[in-house]
Amino acid sequence: MTIKYQIAFVGNKHLFESNILDSVHAHLNELGVEKDYLVIIDENNFATEYKRNAPIFCLYFGDATGSFRNLDLLDQLLADASLILPVVDDIKRFIPSTPAQLHKINGYELSSALGVEPLVSLILEGLGLLRISRRLFISYKRDESSTVAIQLYEGLEKNGFDVFIDTHSVRPTEPFQDELWHRLADTDIVVLLNTPGFLSSNWTREELAKANAMQIGVLQLLWPTHKMEVTAAISIPFELQPTDFGNDLYSDSKSYLTDHAIKRIVEQTEYLRARSLAARQDNLITEFMKAAKKVGKTADLHPQKYIQTKKKNGDDVIIIPTVGVPQAFNYNKSDEIVETFKMAKKPSVSLLYDHINIRDNWLKHLDWLDKHLPVQAIKIINAEAWLQNI
Repeated sequence: MTIKYQIAFVGNKHLFESNILDSVHAHLNELGVEKDYLVIIDENNFATEYKRNAPIFCLYFGDATGSFRNLDLLDQLLADASLILPVVDDIKRFIPSTPAQLHKINGYELSSALGVEPLVSLILEGLGLLRISRRLFISYKRDESSTVAIQLYEGLEKNGFDVFIDTHSVRPTEPFQDELWHRLADTDIVVLLNTPGFLSSNWTREELAKANAMQIGVLQLLWPTHKMEVTAAISIPFELQPTDFGNDLYSDSKSYLTDHAIKRIVEQTEYLRARSLAARQDNLITEFMKAAKKVGKTADLHPQKYIQTKKKNGDDVIIIPTVGVPQAFNYNKSDEIVETFKMAKKPSVSLLYDHINIRDNWLKHLDWLDKHLPVQAIKIINAEAWLQNI
């Protein structure tokens, strides 16, 4: 069985096509997906390479003059219910820049290289290689960077992220610390505002320690004149300059970032997110494969990062490594994944996850789902015992 991912470039040529492909290949490498499992489709090979039943994400590049190409290919992709993203230079001129068939689909403005990484994240999510939930955690010291923290909260939410910030994201009556660690366990990356006094707070030190323990990627925003003194397993330093701040002022909690600085931070956030999720997924896979070897079970890792093993009666089991807190979407998506295996007998499915720092009420909910759904959830800590019992 060979499942290939498809990215289709149709419509007019775009200045940043090569940038998009370079970024896609870089992230596929991080995700452990070999180049041979990606097919690039365009007007030259559509007739021979396009497979309607394989995962596909199509970019239709519009034209400001209304000169639209590949409308026949576009109609076929629409008929096949393919994921299509209209891409334009100016979102304010979306209607005149795209064919009528796409007017009901939300478009994407790609007017500079800063828009490439967010676009690539959309592609990887559409292909099922990145989880669709886009969760971030902002770690900061209130008396040094509260204005920037709120500014980033608003800017990242506008770019489609579900952002956790302590002053805005914990509802009344919720246990503050339990909810904070739960959200950290379910985040894609941490955006850390590395101000001179960041490590003087017990809370911020503990947030960083837990992020490290869970191998969550950290984007460190380094304040001007401040040296990097915080370490993380997966970390990218982002050195802020005085000119990144309004009026070049950066020394108190009311300092704020320019719009251009926010855009650059969003780009780096998208880049690190893919790396962080890939590393956490790989960690789950590695631990499971170790457990299988220890108990003498054969476990095969597929290129799409799903694991296949067998029960004692010979029936197949598919294990899906799941980063963060398993959600209803993960259970639903598992059916689609199983369909790609084309086995004579439908295999059973289990979601593999790390329960550390997930709240007790959510763990009880997952236990309840295990009793009522055909899909099971396995804590990685219990993988060895589970393998022995199936």
